[in-house]
Amino acid sequence: MLLIGVFVLAAVFWAVGVVLWLLALAVPVAGLLGAGYFLVRATQVRDEAVERAAADAELEILVQDAAFDLADTITRWDTLVFTKGIGTELQGHEEEAVAIQQQLFAAHEALLSAPTLPHRLRAVVRADELRESAERYL
Repeated sequence: MLLIGVFVLAAVFWAVGVVLWLLALAVPVAGLLGAGYFLVRATQVRDEAVERAAADAELEILVQDAAFDLADTITRWDTLVFTKGIGTELQGHEEEAVAIQQQLFAAHEALLSAPTLPHRLRAVVRADELRESAERYL
């Protein structure tokens, strides 16, 4: 009986030894695979960050360009309001000219203070649409 107990104990220890050998091989392989995954993912994230920075820089240029164009339109619109639209379609419609001027001011302010990317895009589109409609009267 003692002999059977020794063989069972030996078989258990042998099975534990095999499992430990398998773990000794599996853990480093899993570590290398995990490191490879993190390396690839880090490269992807870096590339995405570079693309995002390029897009943000391009959007900032669009915002500055739209703000400059809108400021130019506001300056010309101030002259139109000051002269009460004499010689234009807005002659005698000072209230409409002042309302458009206020919209131009609001669009310029929204363009300069837009906090996020979607807000900036909307502000640029809105400013360009408003500038285009205002310049039809100039």
